[in-house]
Formats: sequence, structure tokens, C-alpha cells
Amino acid sequence: MLTPQFLGSIKGDKFLVNSPRFFSAYCLGLKDGDYALEIHKVKGPPKTLAQLAYYYVAILPYIFEAIKKAGTEENEIMLIRIGDKVKKLPLTMDTVDYLLKETHAKFDGKNVTTKGDMSKEEARIFMDKCIRWAARYLSCVIPDAEDGTTTINKDDGLKRALDAKYKNSQPVTNRHGS
Repeated sequence: MLTPQFLGSIKGDKFLVNSPRFFSAYCLGLKDGDYALEIHKVKGPPKTLAQLAYYYVAILPYIFEAIKKAGTEENEIMLIRIGDKVKKLPLTMDTVDYLLKETHAKFDGKNVTTKGDMSKEEARIFMDKCIRWAARYLSCVIPDAEDGTTTINKDDGLKRALDAKYKNSQPVTNRHGS
């Protein structure tokens, strides 16, 4: 279940919600009862759509292709060693994404975090580590986001990123079949 988030700031002993109308509207949709409200410090500005587009349009596909060129066929089972664990996984884009997140987490001594939980700075560090890892272990050069070889600054950058990620997905229909 998706947990709603309402950003705000603390001034003295008060929590000031950035969008009080949205918060009130959300509360109106709930049944009367007891609820818990969790407050935590924001890590920084959230990652940007351009960062996600660059990851899904450039970084992930380049690393995926480099692994294939190194001799592993698509969907072939590969052994992935991360720390002291060995896993058997098929070579897919999702597996490469998992490998990159696991490698990043183990390098930092942290648990695996989703890109959805990353701040803009954390996403930048993650992508930089992915690029360095690809260069070191796969001799793979990933084009820079600023040199014009990617489309992240164009309107269709996010669409291309999502198309690449979900190219084999089936269309979503509502429960009534329409």
C-alpha cells in the first residue's frame, strides 16, 4: 500500500504542512479512528525525473549490453557474488538493476535502498558508482548526461526511459476489462 507523504516544516512547536488543503482533503477521505503520523527529517531534494531517465536510458542499458558482450546471453543464468552470498539469476535488465543496487549498498555498508527513497544527491552518487563500476569491471564507457548523447534534457527523455523499462509489459486494464 502506498503511504501518503505530506511535506512541511517545523517552526517552534508546530508542524506546518506545505499543502494544508491536500492534507485536509486526504483526512476527509478517512474513517474516524486512531491513526499514527510519522515525522522524519527530509534527506534533501528528491531525485529528479532527468536523473531517473538517464539511469534507465543510458546507464542500465549500457551495462546490460556490456555484460552480454562479455559472454552472457540474455536470460542465461548467471552466478552473482555479492559479499559472501552467491545468487543464480537470469540476465535481464531487472537483474542488472538489482546487481547495481546490491553493489552500491554493499560498498557503503548499508541495506539495499530503492531509487524511490533516494535524494537527488544520493541518486547522483549511486549513478556515479554505477558508471565507475562499469568502467572498471566491464571496460564500458557510458556517455555523459551533459554531452548531448542522451535525451534526458528533451521532453521525451522520461518516456524513452519508461518505454525501455517496460517494453515487454502488457497494457493495464481496470477490473471491468475496459
